[in-house]
Amino acid sequence: MRAAASLLLGLGVAAMVMPLATTWQVMVLIIAIGAGFLVTFSHPYRKKVRAAVESTGRKYKTSVAQIMPLFPLWLALMILPAFQIHSWIAALIVLALAGAYAWISFPSIDGTRYLAEPGTGQVRDDA
Repeated sequence: MRAAASLLLGLGVAAMVMPLATTWQVMVLIIAIGAGFLVTFSHPYRKKVRAAVESTGRKYKTSVAQIMPLFPLWLALMILPAFQIHSWIAALIVLALAGAYAWISFPSIDGTRYLAEPGTGQVRDDA
């Protein structure tokens, strides 16, 4: 699930440098990003994450800390079209970079970072 969502988010960003008409770029972008979020937020494990967070007495909610890791991806979406790069090789490079970034920041985005012990980054044993 993490790999699929990271790949889809990377594909959405890479769409902006693909040698396609702008309409097709935007369609690939919307479908890929939408599917990435759908895979992330509709997966059944989210109920387990919510239960684990609430079992410790905390309230499970979307926070700014979950949204901020998406800022570099959004920034790339805004900046890449200005460079007018339309190449499949550039698209593969952007896909790899954006996908890797999404993979690394995924625990913050999907909420599993809530399950980490404060200051350690290690998942709690009771969760």
